[in-house]
Amino acid sequence: MVGKNITIGQYLAKETALHGLDPRLKVIAVLAGTVVVFIYGSGWALLSFGVMLLLVLLASRMPLWPILKSVRTVWVIVLITALLQFFLTAGRVVFQWGFLSVTDTGLYNGIIFSARVIILVLLLAVLVMTTPPLRLADALSSFLAPLNHLKVPVGHVTTVFSITLLFIPNILEVSRKVMRAQMARGSDFESSNVFRRVKDIVPVLVPLFVKVFHDAEELALAMDARAYPESGARTRLHPMHLGVLETALTLGFVGVAVGLIFIFSG
Repeated sequence: MVGKNITIGQYLAKETALHGLDPRLKVIAVLAGTVVVFIYGSGWALLSFGVMLLLVLLASRMPLWPILKSVRTVWVIVLITALLQFFLTAGRVVFQWGFLSVTDTGLYNGIIFSARVIILVLLLAVLVMTTPPLRLADALSSFLAPLNHLKVPVGHVTTVFSITLLFIPNILEVSRKVMRAQMARGSDFESSNVFRRVKDIVPVLVPLFVKVFHDAEELALAMDARAYPESGARTRLHPMHLGVLETALTLGFVGVAVGLIFIFSG
C-alpha cells in the first residue's frame, strides 16, 4: 500500500548513543555534513564520508534497516537525478539506444549526484529518528535565541516547528486508514494504470485534508484554553547540557568530514 513504508520524519524510540546526544550537536553535524556533501568533487571523498557515516551508526548501535528504508521514499528523485545526468551530459558515448546516448561523464555525474541525494536523506533520517520533535524544537530555539533581542517571536516559531513534526506521524496514520477503507470499496492503489491510480487517490485526499484541518482546529482551541501564547520565559523539564566527550566526538566527525575535501582534492 502506498505510504505504508514511509519512515522518514518519524521518531524511533531506542536506547542508543545518538539518542542521548545533545540535539544541538546533531543539528550542527547534519548541517556540516550537508554542506560538505555538496562540496565534495571526488567520488572517493563521497564514498569515504558514506563509510564514516555507516561506522558512526554501527558504533552507536543504531538499527540500520529503518534508516535505509527512508531512501525508498525518495527513489523517484534519485532515479530522475541519475537519468537526467546519464542522458543530458556531454562526453564520450559509452552506450546508445536510438536517439538516447549515455556518456562517461554522465555516468559519473549521475552516480555522484544520486549518492549525494541518498546521503542527505540518510542524514536527515538519522537526525529525525534519533531526536524527539520537542527536543528538535528546543535545539532550534537555542540557535535562534539571539533573535529575541530583535523582538522576533522565537518561541512561536519553534512551537509551530514542533507541532509540524508531531503531525507527520498522525497524517501518515490517517492516510493509511483512509486508503484501507477505500481499498475495501474497490480502489486500486497499485494498478499499473496511472490514470486509475490518480483517480483512486482523490477520494483519499479529501477526507485526509478534512481530518488534518479538524485536528488543527481542535489543537488551536486546546492551546487557547491553556492561555497560549504564554507569558514569561519558558522552562524545560530536561534542560540541554553539552558534554565534553560528546562535543569532542561531534567536532571530530565534522573535522574528518571537512578534511576529506583536502585529502581527495585534485
